[in-house]
Amino acid sequence: MAETIRIAIIEDNKNYAVSLEKMLLISEGLSCSVIYRSAEECMDNMYGDELIRTDIILLDLQLPGKSGLMLAPILRQNYPDTGILVLTQNDDYLATLEAIRLGAAGYILKRSSIADIRNAIREVYEGGCVIDPQLSRLVLNALDSTDFPKKNPLTKRERQVLELLAMGYIKKEVADKLNLSYRTITQYSEIIYKKLQVPNTTAAVAAAIRKGLI
Repeated sequence: MAETIRIAIIEDNKNYAVSLEKMLLISEGLSCSVIYRSAEECMDNMYGDELIRTDIILLDLQLPGKSGLMLAPILRQNYPDTGILVLTQNDDYLATLEAIRLGAAGYILKRSSIADIRNAIREVYEGGCVIDPQLSRLVLNALDSTDFPKKNPLTKRERQVLELLAMGYIKKEVADKLNLSYRTITQYSEIIYKKLQVPNTTAAVAAAIRKGLI
């Protein structure tokens, strides 16, 4: 039996939070571990069992009090292995860029279909990155730059790994395509993150495109 992905919801809209919880309840392999109505409530329970056991955090940006953008780096610092998936009404590509910079592995809009939300959760869980199709072109345009580095800091193999990740393949699929182990791909990813000074795959792809490395 496949592992169940445990999901925390940080959402101030009660009706929407309940709808998400019901969606997870009827989705195979997904479950809701906890719902927080604000960043402050989440921070008060930062070391609670529910959050510690969480695999994916669905994070709204427009919260009362501290915003989701203010909470994201706190979550990333305390739970570096937990995927942060922004689920918001905010369709400002600058907010998308900032969320990625702060450690979000994905950014999708609330008007996305249930199927798209489910797929995004599973893709982030598998180590992939997700940007809502309605925002991806704006984000890539914003990252476009003619300021190319004189020397690419990535090795040929690191570029191969990152290019496949940029195409949407998850780490397991990258490992198969390059005939390497999943562990090796994970190690390459960590090296790439360190070289590009980014927290995750989404940010690494964005930084590499902006700098002309891939």
